[in-house]
Amino acid sequence: MTDTIVFSKRDLRTVENVMNIKYSFTNRMGLTFRARHYWSKVNPKQFYVLDLEGNLKDPNFLITENVRQNYNFFSVDMIYTWQFAQGSFLTLAWKDVGESFTRSFEKDYFKNLSNTISNPQSNSLSLRVIYFIDYLTAKKKLKKRVA
Repeated sequence: MTDTIVFSKRDLRTVENVMNIKYSFTNRMGLTFRARHYWSKVNPKQFYVLDLEGNLKDPNFLITENVRQNYNFFSVDMIYTWQFAQGSFLTLAWKDVGESFTRSFEKDYFKNLSNTISNPQSNSLSLRVIYFIDYLTAKKKLKKRVA
């Protein structure tokens, strides 16, 4: 069976929920929040093998292992942006990502989400500063200091 190519007819169910929130403190300062949960479950119904002519045939063996798939992905992005000068920005971003993969199905959506959130998460925090320097203005100021 190790060299056998197996196909399956399967029942695939996918749920994706996304929540976006944007809040502006001022016209130069704001917070963006995005949460996303992706849930996909696959339940194979029938198996086939690929023969040498490229046709699908019923297998001459029994697949006894559990091949069902239950995959979840959960992410949160929160970004604070402040334009502190013309063309200059300070951005603080927090990102949280978690996922889970099991062979058993949880029928209740919120229990499934809870199981995903309780798994280990990967967090990152980044700070980015972009400062705009006007070359012509800087050149004039440097000439005044030198002279």
